[in-house]
Amino acid sequence: MISALLLTNVLYAQEVAIKGKITDENTSEPLPGATVQLENATFGTVTDVNGEFSLRLQSGTHTLVIKYLGYDDISIVITAEANSYIEIPLKELKSELQAVTILGSLQGQQKALNQQKNAGNIQNIVAADQISRFPDPNVAEAIQRIPGTTLQRDQGEGRYVIIRGLAPQFTNMSINGEQIPSPEAGVRFVALDAVPADQLSSIQVSKSLTPDMDGDAIGGSVNLITRKAKNSNLELQGTLVGGYNQLMGEPNGQGSLLIGKRFGENEKFGVLVNASHFYSDRGSDNWERDDEELELRDYQLRRTRTAVSGTMDYRFNPNNEIYFRGIYNSFTDREWRRRYVLKPNADESPFEDNEIEHMTKDRFEQQDITSLNLGGKHYLPKFNLDYEFAYSRAIQDTPFDFETVFIAEPDELSTDFSNSDFPTFSTNADFDYLDNSNYEFDELEAGNTFAEDENITGKINVGVPYQLGGNDGLLKFGGKYRAKTKSLKVINNKYEWAGGDVTIDGQTGDFTGDLVAGGLVDDNFLDGKYEIAAAPDMGKVVRFFNQNKDGFELQTEDKLVDEANESYTATEDVLAAYVMTDITFNKLQFIGGVRLEQTKVEYNYNTVYFDDEGDLDEIVNEDGATDYTFILPQMNIRYALNSLTNVRFAAGMSYARPNFESIVPTQEINIQDAEGTIGNPDLEPVSATNIDFMVDHYFGTVGVLSGGLFYKKLDNFIYNRVFETTSYEGVDFDRDMELTQSINGETADLFGFEIAYQQNLTFLPGALAGIGVYANYTYTGSNATLKPEEGSDDKVEIDLPGQAAHVGNLSLSYNFKGITARVSANYAGAYIDELDGDDKVYIKERMQVDATASYQINSKFNVFAEFLNITNAPYETYLNSEDEIIQREFYSWWSRIGVKFNF
Repeated sequence: MISALLLTNVLYAQEVAIKGKITDENTSEPLPGATVQLENATFGTVTDVNGEFSLRLQSGTHTLVIKYLGYDDISIVITAEANSYIEIPLKELKSELQAVTILGSLQGQQKALNQQKNAGNIQNIVAADQISRFPDPNVAEAIQRIPGTTLQRDQGEGRYVIIRGLAPQFTNMSINGEQIPSPEAGVRFVALDAVPADQLSSIQVSKSLTPDMDGDAIGGSVNLITRKAKNSNLELQGTLVGGYNQLMGEPNGQGSLLIGKRFGENEKFGVLVNASHFYSDRGSDNWERDDEELELRDYQLRRTRTAVSGTMDYRFNPNNEIYFRGIYNSFTDREWRRRYVLKPNADESPFEDNEIEHMTKDRFEQQDITSLNLGGKHYLPKFNLDYEFAYSRAIQDTPFDFETVFIAEPDELSTDFSNSDFPTFSTNADFDYLDNSNYEFDELEAGNTFAEDENITGKINVGVPYQLGGNDGLLKFGGKYRAKTKSLKVINNKYEWAGGDVTIDGQTGDFTGDLVAGGLVDDNFLDGKYEIAAAPDMGKVVRFFNQNKDGFELQTEDKLVDEANESYTATEDVLAAYVMTDITFNKLQFIGGVRLEQTKVEYNYNTVYFDDEGDLDEIVNEDGATDYTFILPQMNIRYALNSLTNVRFAAGMSYARPNFESIVPTQEINIQDAEGTIGNPDLEPVSATNIDFMVDHYFGTVGVLSGGLFYKKLDNFIYNRVFETTSYEGVDFDRDMELTQSINGETADLFGFEIAYQQNLTFLPGALAGIGVYANYTYTGSNATLKPEEGSDDKVEIDLPGQAAHVGNLSLSYNFKGITARVSANYAGAYIDELDGDDKVYIKERMQVDATASYQINSKFNVFAEFLNITNAPYETYLNSEDEIIQREFYSWWSRIGVKFNF
């Protein structure tokens, strides 16, 4: 037993507040999630993400018992006096690890599992060390390893997070505990491919809520926590990585650097800066089907991901501190899309022709997310106080978006989808679809957009300790106000050629595709299944446009309509207040209370009116508004069967706000592609009742076995309805248009179970002690009732859109004498993506296999290699059944090799 007399500044007469920190004896790393308990009492606490704890004790001598998975338990005698602070080192268990050289590879698991074990609500936590063991360059990819989560992908990279089968708009995204805005124009959810995984100290995914958390999180709440300076030892970490993308035959690279240190007497002032940059040249080969139309798409992309984060904090004394945290993320995406669209006159209509469109798109997009947090924490004699002012801003800037279309009209054109893997097509024998001289210029679109989303937030929380029947509890209450402004500005110019014959590079004649063809040509498109020719080179097209502007005719009406329909501005004010208690009765912890959230939305948009001839009549600027209030009771119960086993129960209510693009009554209609989206100002928010039951058992070294059931009942759930029409709002179209609108369903029941097993098998003899297993599986079922179609009383029941029945991860690792190897598989089952009348469009099941290997040279240097998507798993969609594939997209594999250092 260790005795320690705590240093003091001021003595408080009866009850005093003390603070401390639990660290690793060898590395001085903070240990979050450690239990700190008064001996022979139920009173205690848990260390936070920085390994720190706070306790209120009567003046005098006490014995504290500290427990942490993977470490020896320790008892320490303290003398409690006001403003006391102590650092308590723990010794790591060694008896089961003698055959294996670990050198820190388990610490990430230990931190995450200890926080998970002692959390009052149902959480999954991934620590930075654990993130680095998987080949996950962005936050979305890291989250997919958590039980019950899957991803929506873009160009093979994880982008949006789905928790327990609920679409991304049902998940709350925060950085350092505060919601972040979305850079995308119409939605609330955040594309997490913009945030590098190496910026974080941990990721917290809460599957049950407490009243002090934002209530708009039906699926769950994801909190990204940035790093903080640890101690007076200079911390210097970095990574240097190079890689290769097989499909494009191009390199990729990444570099990162972290510097942190605490300064002054008692390490009062801490500073940490973390920066990283990533670039990748990537692409995809894709075919898509729309009825009898076949589309071949060849993508080429250059993506970069840059981030800088930092934290400054100052401790006036052990019980009072202030902090400033910030993070800036910038994600850029340069996309070249070259495609053929084959449109046979399947009905042999005398008013239509066979057409093949040869198109090129050249677009640059930048997404920036900035989050700043300024706040303070005060542990006062009679109560706790914390407060924060937060500012966050997200933009999506598309400075240029060019697309040009050339069209050929073969006498004969047919498509054949009998081979669902790779459809075929044919034309008349004397027509060569690869001959660009057969394609005549149709139009050029040149536009730019700017979307902005800004949050200004203030919040305050007060905690008052109390006793009930000799049991210690905390009464907590607080409030929050958030002001949001979101806007989209659009410029869209559409040009047709009216200048007669053209002269390009000395060639004169009709404006045909051969005069501007160029750029990259994929000689092995879709593994050689199709031949493609050089597409229109956008550089040549734009140069010709700039030299011959008089020959291009601006479609003024189209410009006015597009810009008016898509642009809008919206404001949203959210006022929230809550009251809750957190009390422990022996082995039972109860957290419960109620939260009130009031939302008021106002928006400004344009309504476009057309005359009887379908021509533009007028554009009217209009305003709209909506508001709603939710009262959200929450309850979490944790019963500790023993020090390593918990039984949990949670029940509560939550909700999800509609996306802005869904409620603002604007229209975005693309005549060329015969599709569009329309808003729905009558859309209601979704409300939900949530019930969870979970049992988790933790192994004495590092590991967990858990299982649980969950149920959610959703009212007014939102889904996208797709319908075909030849007119809308008085506008007649010359073809069937496929319009998409978000509408409310009636009710949906979602239910399922999840199991997880994670353990390093250090109890095995000899070299076998290096084996590790990381596995989880989630089953989710649902039953959603749609509202009847207009003119019908029949209700339709379906699976909830976005909900995959089966989601799982399996990872096997081996660690021996500094060498670590890991093979990981991530599986996401099929789910409904959208409803098209009586048809359902599904995202097909997908399993991606990745592999990593590393060698720990010493405690400071590690070299590693990563291989992703080894089996070239495609992204596929199908209509109603897997026999009718309507899209296949391939990315091939990519790899990285690099070195990490840590001083």
